[in-house]
Amino acid sequence: MPRIGAERYGAIMRSHPRRPVAVVAAILAALWAFILLPPQLSVWSGAGAPAWSSALDALPVYDGLRLSLAAAGVGDLYAAFGAAASVSFVLIWWATGPTFARLGWNGRVLGWLVLCSAPITVLSYLNHPTDAPLHALWGAEGFALLVTGIWAVFAGVAPRADGVPAWERALIGSTLAVMVLATFAFGYWPHGTLIGLAAEAAVLAAWAPRFVPASADASASLVA
Repeated sequence: MPRIGAERYGAIMRSHPRRPVAVVAAILAALWAFILLPPQLSVWSGAGAPAWSSALDALPVYDGLRLSLAAAGVGDLYAAFGAAASVSFVLIWWATGPTFARLGWNGRVLGWLVLCSAPITVLSYLNHPTDAPLHALWGAEGFALLVTGIWAVFAGVAPRADGVPAWERALIGSTLAVMVLATFAFGYWPHGTLIGLAAEAAVLAAWAPRFVPASADASASLVA
């Protein structure tokens, strides 16, 4: 691979994925979190789960999934369905990459906060047993989401770029409110929270301005 500057390579990477792929990634993030939600609510809330969630959880597909997990030796369904939500964080990060990069350094920090929430979520759920070595991390994804939402206010109100539409500033600045509303609407975090965050990501991926590398021949230089 020919030598190219780290800055140029980073610029190329921040311009991906393309808009249609980004929109699909955000939608998949919402769907994945929603699919995981009924069995997770069943484990967490039991008979206290919402009626709509219990009805979905009773579908044969979830029974088959639980049987498959049991056959694979996975007995901790709370950890399994919880840690799996990390995939949605990665998809949201991927979908919003060019949009957040367009905001400047504070937008890129916002993207990294979203991405870092993925491993934090995995560690949180894997360490939920009281005798787990890192039990103190249980619930840490909630703090990660809170920090992400607070930073989004800063990124939306004070983007380090010109020409950011007012609607985009308002939407990004309202990220914390979007996540809180989604959490209450679906009754659980981070899964319900992720549905709201992914919906916001889909809007941004579809219509918000995207990062464009300063050099028009950057891609050609990478391939050459």
